[in-house]
Amino acid sequence: MRDTVKRNWKFLLFVLISGLIGGYCTGFYLPEAFSQEMLRQLQEQGMTTEMLARSAAVQYGIVFGVMLAAIGLIVSGKVGLWKEFRFEKNAVVPTTVIAVIAALCLFPGDKLIFGSYSRWVNDMYHTAPGLPKIIAGLLVGGVVEEVMMRLFLMSLLVLVISKLFRKNEKEPPAGVFAAANLISALLFAAGHLPGTMAMTALTPLLLFRCFLFNGGLGLCFGCLYRKYGIGYAMIAHGAAHLISDTLMILFI
Repeated sequence: MRDTVKRNWKFLLFVLISGLIGGYCTGFYLPEAFSQEMLRQLQEQGMTTEMLARSAAVQYGIVFGVMLAAIGLIVSGKVGLWKEFRFEKNAVVPTTVIAVIAALCLFPGDKLIFGSYSRWVNDMYHTAPGLPKIIAGLLVGGVVEEVMMRLFLMSLLVLVISKLFRKNEKEPPAGVFAAANLISALLFAAGHLPGTMAMTALTPLLLFRCFLFNGGLGLCFGCLYRKYGIGYAMIAHGAAHLISDTLMILFI
């Protein structure tokens, strides 16, 4: 186990730096989207934007970043999911296609589809994203969320499901990977609900939106992870945020 971590120290360092920078940017821009009640509670607690940014940096850099990445390295190696990043020609097209589709789902797809029925969704696309939001999407979304949901959680689910239902087989069958991918994608979508509820009232429409977009895209990132490794899932996820943010800057 220790050897696995040592061999991949560059990857862990990359996750740590990405989480620290991305987390800081997340804490810096998030208050802009908070409800007045949430802002009032933060003020009552004496929480400044700088304090929130530093707290988020530690959270995403250390707790959700490098710690889960280290565990994920070990678990993914046990179930055959760990692949060191290498350029693969066969991975370029699916990674690009998924990134572009995901970006178009975020913008303009979200605005056109759900913005027509939800004022809160529509208002999200009145202002072009600033640099902190762009960096947060690229690093927290593209790196840390993939560590949490794919490298750690999906790998762990494959291991647990295999031990419970396929313990006599040497390697997990395709169905185990598919089940783990589906569960992790649903949990990925559910993980976005608290953030939504912090900014607006959760309605059936917003619940459907969350599971449609985040769950569907999570499945795609999981497929990339299984076939080509966590690096390509990170690239697709991060690029999706970067492309959608760029489109917002150009067209809002």
